[in-house]
Amino acid sequence: MSSSFKSQLDNMDGVYDALFAAAEKIYAELKKGEGLKFATSSNESGDDQIELDVIADEAFFETLSKDPYVRYVVSEERPDMVKTSDGPYSVALDPLDGSKSALIGIPSGAIFGVWKSADEAKDFHGGNIISGGFFLFGMNLEVYFADGDKVYKGQHEPGEGWTIINLSEPMPSADVLAINGQMQTVWAPWLQKYVADAIDTSNGRKPWNMRWFASMVSDMKRMVLQGGLFAYPGADYKGYETGKLRLVYEAIPMAFLIHAMGGSSSNGEQSLLEMPVEKLHQKVPVFIGDKDKIEKLEAYSSQ
Repeated sequence: MSSSFKSQLDNMDGVYDALFAAAEKIYAELKKGEGLKFATSSNESGDDQIELDVIADEAFFETLSKDPYVRYVVSEERPDMVKTSDGPYSVALDPLDGSKSALIGIPSGAIFGVWKSADEAKDFHGGNIISGGFFLFGMNLEVYFADGDKVYKGQHEPGEGWTIINLSEPMPSADVLAINGQMQTVWAPWLQKYVADAIDTSNGRKPWNMRWFASMVSDMKRMVLQGGLFAYPGADYKGYETGKLRLVYEAIPMAFLIHAMGGSSSNGEQSLLEMPVEKLHQKVPVFIGDKDKIEKLEAYSSQ
C-alpha cells in the first residue's frame, strides 16, 4: 500500500513508496517469526547473517529497482553497487539493523539514505545526502526520517496505511548515554575520561543514565524522542580499531536525521557529514546526539 506522504524534494514520492512497501513486507515476515535463525553466510563486512537479513535485502531491492528515479542501490549485505536505472538518486541501505537483537526480541529495523549525484563510493558523502532515517520493527512498524531539512515520524496501521506527521520541534536534550562498555579498557584515554566524567557521582552529582540495546535503530528512536548521546567508538583491539558501524549505511543517514533536528555528529574529530568516503563498506567511530554533548566530546578528544 503506497503512502500519502508528499516529499518536498523532486521525484522522491515513489522512492519513499518503495521504501515503505519493503518495510511492510519485512515487518510481516518478522511478525510471523520467519527468518529468525542464522544463515550459512556472512555479509560483505564479514558479519554473520540471519535469514531475515537476506529477506530484507531482497525486499528493498525488489521495490526500489522498479522506481525510475533510483539509479543505484547499495546495501550492507552486498559487495557492489547495483544500477537499476538512469535516474538521479542512489539509495544506501542497512536492510536489517539489529538482526541479532531481533533473535531475543529487541526491536530491529532498517536504515536508509538517499543521495543525489552518487555514481561511485566517494560520492556517498554527507554533502550529497538528501534523505535519511530508519524504520523500527517493534510493537508497531514505525519510520523516522529527514526529507531535506524537514523531519517526520510515521506509523503503519494494517489495512489503513501510513500516518506520517511532521516533527517540527528540535531534538530534546537529556543526560543519557547509549554505549557498549565492553571495550572501555581499550578506548582512547580521552573517551575513557569523557565517559567517567559523565557518570561521576562526586559532590552529589547525578550521573548520566546509560542505556544500550545493541540495536542502533532502537537506541536512535530514544535519541529522537528523548535526546542524549549515542556512541560506538573505535578501540585498541583487533577488529574494533574504527568501530563496527559503516559510514555510508548507518552513520551518515542517522547523522543527517539528527542534524536536521538540531543535533550533531562526530567521529571524535569532525562531523560525520564532512567525512570523505573511501569505500562503501568503510567503518567509522560514531558519536551522534545533542549538539553540546558532541562539542564537549570533541574538546576532550583534542586535549
